[in-house]
Amino acid sequence: MAIFSKGLVLDQHKEPAFSRNLVRFVNPQADTPIQEMPAIPPAGPDADMIIDIARRAGIVDERDGKFLYRKLLRAKGKAVAVIADAVDDEPYVSSQINPMLKLREQACGGLALCETVAESGNAFIMAYKNIADLETRIPRSIEGYNVVRLRGGYPAESRSSMLKLGAGRKLIVGTGALIHLHRAVTEARPQTTVFVTVTGNCVANPMNLEVSLGMTVMQVLERCGLSQDPTRVVCGGPMTGIAILDAERTLITHTTRAILAFREDKKDAYYNCIGCGRCEQVCPVGLNPMYIYRFVENSYFANLRPFDAHLCTGCGTCSYICPSKLNISGTIAKAKRYALEQFIEPAEEDDELED
Repeated sequence: MAIFSKGLVLDQHKEPAFSRNLVRFVNPQADTPIQEMPAIPPAGPDADMIIDIARRAGIVDERDGKFLYRKLLRAKGKAVAVIADAVDDEPYVSSQINPMLKLREQACGGLALCETVAESGNAFIMAYKNIADLETRIPRSIEGYNVVRLRGGYPAESRSSMLKLGAGRKLIVGTGALIHLHRAVTEARPQTTVFVTVTGNCVANPMNLEVSLGMTVMQVLERCGLSQDPTRVVCGGPMTGIAILDAERTLITHTTRAILAFREDKKDAYYNCIGCGRCEQVCPVGLNPMYIYRFVENSYFANLRPFDAHLCTGCGTCSYICPSKLNISGTIAKAKRYALEQFIEPAEEDDELED
């Protein structure tokens, strides 16, 4: 691990799941076709038809949990660049870059459809550069689209890091949503699955799976096999994921990008804040997590206004770097909710485009 001025470069631990084949683990009814599918003309679908098909297919972008058709509708004729998000900058997670390589024709086909909607002549694929442990190398181009490698520390996928991609409005769509869009247009298939990385020191056969929505976390773990009973199961990445208590009842959703199962031999030790300031050094948006944490812990919520807690992105770097193993990120989430309720005027509806 190395420390930059802002953010962290994390050990990725993406192998062996990254290099293995993508495996389908779906319910038999997963491929039920879209009802009343419009006929695709010989010249290909136009922008309005693509948006309508995305709506009928119920496609949700895994990177932000938003309906794809709404993003396409607002981007119609407006985006300077269309970007396929295959960054996966959290450790262990490869559920976007792995499908991009294994299902490259479908992913790039979906990217071309988004290009048609946005009327943009500039489209490319976005991946993370600081991954040193891969057995399979990421190429410079995929199906004719250039691969732009984001540098810098985690979180590279945040809005602030994407400013490196240049000025102008950008439509950014996750790899999974692009694949489902291609399938919806070419095969009349609705989105009934998501792409999930399953790994951790308790998983016997780490891999990337295409999993049916509504399956339980335990069903997915059993498909990969458990070498030992986990003490912690996390839905999502190790930085921003949520530890779950009941894997039998927790369901796979549109935004489930990873399932991690770990066995921790030593107990977590929680101490008092020592005021080292490391959390401030790595915060990608320039907050002072130490003071926000102390104010919340002492119920001094009225003192939060100058500290801009509402700008927190929830990346988890403050908790990761904390030598006292404090739950700083979770505490700042409380401060963010309070700030949004008390200090911040309601914002207008997001236009779904990155500036």
